[in-house]
Amino acid sequence: MIDFMKFDVMLFDDIIANVDLKPLESDKPYVINYIEGFNKQFSPNPEGYITKIELEKWLKWRVFPETRVNADRLLAALGLNSYNRWAIIRKTHGVMADDEIWLRFKGETLKHRDVTLRKSLYYPDDKNDLSN
Repeated sequence: MIDFMKFDVMLFDDIIANVDLKPLESDKPYVINYIEGFNKQFSPNPEGYITKIELEKWLKWRVFPETRVNADRLLAALGLNSYNRWAIIRKTHGVMADDEIWLRFKGETLKHRDVTLRKSLYYPDDKNDLSN
C-alpha cells in the first residue's frame, strides 16, 4: 500500500531526504536531509520539523505553475479537473524536466528511469523505451 504522507526525496536513485507529513508527535512535517549545502533541500538543518509554509514553498518547485498557458491540457492529461498542487505531485512524483529530483512515496519501488521525463537523455541504451 502506498502511503502518500511519507516520501523520499530522490536525486536519481539516491535518497537525499525523508519527509513525514504527519508524524505522530506533531502537526508539522518532519524532514531528515541526507545532504548539505544543496539548494533544493527543505531547510538548512539536517533534521527537524519544518513549517507548512516551508513545505508549500518547496513543493511549488515540483509542479507546473497554475498560470501556465497549457495548464488545462496538462491537468486533463493527469486526470485532474482542477489545479491542486498535492494532487499533481501524487500523479507526477514531482518530476520536472530541468532537474533530476523526484519523490518516491512510501511503499513504491520506482526508480528514476520509471519517472523521468527525459528517458532518452539519461538512459539512451534502454531497449524497452518505446519513445526513443
